[in-house]
Amino acid sequence: MGLGGLIALLALTVLGGYLAFRASLPQLDGEAVLPGLRATVTIDRDANGVPTVRASTRRDLARATGYVHAQDRFFQMDLQRRLAAGELSELLGPATLPTDRSIRRHQFSRVADQVLEQATPAERDLLGAYAEGVNQALSDLGTRPWEYLPLGGSPRAWKARDSLLVAFAMYIDLN
Repeated sequence: MGLGGLIALLALTVLGGYLAFRASLPQLDGEAVLPGLRATVTIDRDANGVPTVRASTRRDLARATGYVHAQDRFFQMDLQRRLAAGELSELLGPATLPTDRSIRRHQFSRVADQVLEQATPAERDLLGAYAEGVNQALSDLGTRPWEYLPLGGSPRAWKARDSLLVAFAMYIDLN
């Protein structure tokens, strides 16, 4: 392969990387259809991209908030839930096994399931709506979020219990 071929290969690699990155970015302007809403929800972003969500029901607000959170921070959300569950190694490799082993003794996954089981139907409904919004945002992307590309991983669907795991991860961080 000559110099021209090497330059062409490099250009194709850079272009492919750019296109993959671009496809992983969320739609921030215009209108989007979010199935399951009972009324119109408005999401306004200020000059810094900070969203303000307005909805007429708590359920719609939870769904839209999950959507916006996933657009802006899904990878960080995924790291938090994996941290609390002791599952970082599934994504980041064996270097995080000591952290996983240390966290698993707290059995946060089991506790999250118990909390969800004991929650009121209205609380479970809100957590479920939030999870549905998160998953819709993921499915609206052209590809997986860009942070997964160099790791070779893929995001898992968000579940109601995952929001509880994130709260436990915050507890870990604050201690």
